[in-house]
Amino acid sequence: MIFGFNTDVSGKDAVYHVQTEDRGAKHPVIDSIIYVSGRIVDRRQTPYVPGEVTHGQVEEMVRKQHKELVEAIRAGTFVPAGNANSAHPHNPSGYTIELLNAADLSRDGQLRFELAVRANGQNQAPHNVSPNVSLDVRWMLAGAVSESRTISLGEDGRAGISFAIPADHNEAVLLICTKGPAGKEFSKFLARAATA
Repeated sequence: MIFGFNTDVSGKDAVYHVQTEDRGAKHPVIDSIIYVSGRIVDRRQTPYVPGEVTHGQVEEMVRKQHKELVEAIRAGTFVPAGNANSAHPHNPSGYTIELLNAADLSRDGQLRFELAVRANGQNQAPHNVSPNVSLDVRWMLAGAVSESRTISLGEDGRAGISFAIPADHNEAVLLICTKGPAGKEFSKFLARAATA
């Protein structure tokens, strides 16, 4: 089981989502990903040597790194480094994931996400994306992964995925890792229950 935290925090210029987790003994890194509107704006990684720290010490490292980032955002001292996946901002690699039906997610007791993907740095339509692109999807409730799936894009560069509307949660998060020849890109979409 992955140990970590997810926090939405208001900063001076935006609402940030901070996700910090221990990647585990096979990849011993405390990994924090900071999002704004579903886009990664920064990533902080702290490696550790598994044999030199206890499980409790690793959990404390996760707490400390997460808390420091959240406090920096609240204090207005956090400055995003930019998308951690883009080594060259003028010719970014990776993908752009667009939610096509943001205003109409609910269908027949399900939340249906219609997605379009295009390669960054190329002014191309979604249907020009390589057929070797896949989406690793995590459906999260209360900060924990409820379901994980891998889906493929259609020839038109689009994909759809549905989940049951959560009965006992007011919000859920769809995390997507798009992988293919142009690299890897993470996106996050928040689904909240309508309020009267």
